[in-house]
Amino acid sequence: MKSSVFLNLYFAFWAAWRRRYLIVIPIMIMPFIMLALGAMTPKKYQSHTTMLIQETTKLNPYLADFAVSTQLKERMAALKALLHSRHMLSEVALELGEIKTRDSKLAEQVISRLSASLTVQLIGSDMIKLVLVANKPTHMEKTLSVVSDHFLAKLLAPERSSIRASEVFLATQLKAQHESLLAAETDLAMFKRKNSAHLPDQYNYDVLQLRDLEAKLRERSMALSGAQGQLKSLKTQLLKTNPMLASIEESIVQETARLALLSSRYTDRHSSIVSVKASLQRLERERDSILQAVGGLSTQDMESLWQLASNLSVNASETAVRPLLVSQMEAIEKAKSTEGQLIEETRQLTAEITQLTLKLERFAAVEQQMTELERDIQTKQSLYDDLLKRHEMAKVTEALGRFEEQDRVKIIDWPYTPYGPVNLPLYLYGVLGIVAGLFLGIALSLVSEISNTAIVRRDAVERLIGVPVLTRIPKLSGSLNCSSLQIEEDYL
Repeated sequence: MKSSVFLNLYFAFWAAWRRRYLIVIPIMIMPFIMLALGAMTPKKYQSHTTMLIQETTKLNPYLADFAVSTQLKERMAALKALLHSRHMLSEVALELGEIKTRDSKLAEQVISRLSASLTVQLIGSDMIKLVLVANKPTHMEKTLSVVSDHFLAKLLAPERSSIRASEVFLATQLKAQHESLLAAETDLAMFKRKNSAHLPDQYNYDVLQLRDLEAKLRERSMALSGAQGQLKSLKTQLLKTNPMLASIEESIVQETARLALLSSRYTDRHSSIVSVKASLQRLERERDSILQAVGGLSTQDMESLWQLASNLSVNASETAVRPLLVSQMEAIEKAKSTEGQLIEETRQLTAEITQLTLKLERFAAVEQQMTELERDIQTKQSLYDDLLKRHEMAKVTEALGRFEEQDRVKIIDWPYTPYGPVNLPLYLYGVLGIVAGLFLGIALSLVSEISNTAIVRRDAVERLIGVPVLTRIPKLSGSLNCSSLQIEEDYL
């Protein structure tokens, strides 16, 4: 294994020796070519400036809510496009005095040159590096200063403009929302004034009042029923004190006793019994008709009875019936007065209950409308409070931005005028030429060796002819070569 490695190395060095001219010639030529290239390469001068975009308020827990982030990582692609934009570079060229107008061939050339010479890099998360490359070091410091000023203005412009625009927008919306809230409150006040009797605060009171009225109605209805029964009873008693009714009752008793006496002596078909029964039935009908007239006394009848009672009261000493009629008439009149009063109270209570019931039925619609108005006010009030809070935060944020404006950007490396080019020195070009010539020579020798089909190795000859090689004939002159070939032919 070890001998095969050395053998391969031997063959490699042998091949390199055979191609030594292809290896050495590029090594000798390429340094001069690289030196000439280094001497002909235009000089490049580079200047840069480094800016630290500080966000110290984010580190302060009391001011973190009011800080506005620059979001450099997210905006880096846009910032690169902004740096190479025609708008910004034309402003830089105008300020430097290199162009007079934006629309000219010279302006296009200057803008293209500035765009090709400027690059921007983000270092970390909050440091920006602007690099300017030019063929001459003159005016590089001024150019880079103007570019950095415009770049910083464009970098911080969205933050400043967004804060101011936010404050103006929030102030406008706050005013509009305040007017809308006042209008909603006015609508609610007018609605309450219009429906003051149907508000939810009145509902519980109306329900209690309705229950009280219903209880009073039941009480008055029971009292009315009692008064009507008492009046009917008094009228019945008044009729029972009628002398005619007493006479009829006495006649009925007599006829009943007579009928009992006759029934013991005669049959039911006897004429005496039949006549007594007929008389008894007639008396009973008269008594019933008088008793049925209890509720049929008209006002005229009552006035007649009152007139009779007045006459009886004048002459109260004649009989015991006359003062009784007077007291009964007074009791009836009092009962009628009580009945009329109860009827009127019942009617009024019924009307009040009906009115209150209708009022309570309207409560649902009124409550729904008032709930919608109150919900509208709550929504607008919540939105107004949120806008007011945001507006105050926007004002504080703007004040904070003005306060830290001087310290927001810190220049780490100011623009400068370079003292020397950034090109490689000539000796490095020579070293690079030697290295390049070495690799080129090796590559040419490899290509030449791979593409060469000549047999130069003994083992290759043995594999081709199948016999071992005894010796190797060195290279001879032309005549000797011919004679050797002739000898070889004769031998064959």
